[in-house]
Amino acid sequence: MSWYVLVEANESYGGDNTWDLVAKVPVEGGKEAAIARAEEISRTSLGGSLPEGEGRLVFRTSPTSWLVEKSRLVRHDRSADPTRHTQHLRICVAELVLAREPAEPPKKGRLRR
Repeated sequence: MSWYVLVEANESYGGDNTWDLVAKVPVEGGKEAAIARAEEISRTSLGGSLPEGEGRLVFRTSPTSWLVEKSRLVRHDRSADPTRHTQHLRICVAELVLAREPAEPPKKGRLRR
């Protein structure tokens, strides 16, 4: 069918291990084009550039997936030392194999049998 780059994010605040799907990027041109786009996103960002002041570690975990650790140093008013904020991203290439829109709910006042 069609190819996508999927981006999941985990900010790991307080030990939470919840991953959220934050982007589904459709890609024209097949699997190889999707792999190239996913690698570009892993090295930069969804917008195509690396934000200034952001650190980044990029791990290729398989031929079609990457784990990215983004970090930024933030200095709070009351603290002399900066605090490191870290976010993790999982980026992978996926082929859409089924697309089904949700059915409309029944109209109000009518019972379905």
